[in-house]
Amino acid sequence: MGRSYFPTADAAQTAWASNYKAKIAEVASTLGLTQEQADNQKSKCDTIMSSISNVAAKRADLKEAIGIRDEIIATNGGSLRADISNIKTLPGYNAGIGNALGIISIPSSKDYATFKPTLTIGMFGGKVRIKFKKMETDGVNIYRKKIDATEWSFLARANKSPFDQSFVLDAPGQIETWQYRAFGVVNDNEVGLPSDIVQVVYLV
Repeated sequence: MGRSYFPTADAAQTAWASNYKAKIAEVASTLGLTQEQADNQKSKCDTIMSSISNVAAKRADLKEAIGIRDEIIATNGGSLRADISNIKTLPGYNAGIGNALGIISIPSSKDYATFKPTLTIGMFGGKVRIKFKKMETDGVNIYRKKIDATEWSFLARANKSPFDQSFVLDAPGQIETWQYRAFGVVNDNEVGLPSDIVQVVYLV
C-alpha cells in the first residue's frame, strides 16, 4: 500500500478534489461503499473546492480595494497637502493650530539637509514605472509636469520601489513628454533636496 496523497496548494487541491469526486462515484460499488458514504465524500470535495474558490474571489476583491484606496489617497492626499501648505500661510495660523490639526511633523535628530533621492524611469506594461532609492527616509513624494509646463503637480507618495503610474493621453496617438522628480519624506515631512529630473515620452 503506497503512502496516502493529499495536495496542499490551492490549484492542486481543486484539481484533486474534482477528480476524486468524479472517480469515487465510479468505484463506490467496487469498494463496497454505500451511496450515502459516496455522496458524503463527494460533498466534502465540493466544500473544499468552494472554500478555495471563495478565497480566490476575496483575494481579487482585496486587490481591487487596495488599488482604489491607493488612488484615493494619492489624489486626495496630494490635494490636502496643497491645502495644508496654504493654511500655514494664513494670518491666523500658529503652532497651536498646527499641532491641533496634526500638520506639524516631529523633527528628526538626523540631518537630512543634503539628502537627495535618485530616480530612474521607463515604460513597463503600458504604465510609467519609477524606481527610486529612498535610503534612510520613509519614502518619497513624486511630482510631475509636462516638459513645457512651469509648475509641478503632486503625483503620489511612494514608500516602496518601484512605483507604477497609469496615465491617459490628452489626445490618443499624440506624443507627450513628462518630467518627474521626487523629495525624500521623513515623518510625513519632505526633507533634503529634490532628485534630478527624469523624463519619459508617452505614446499610446
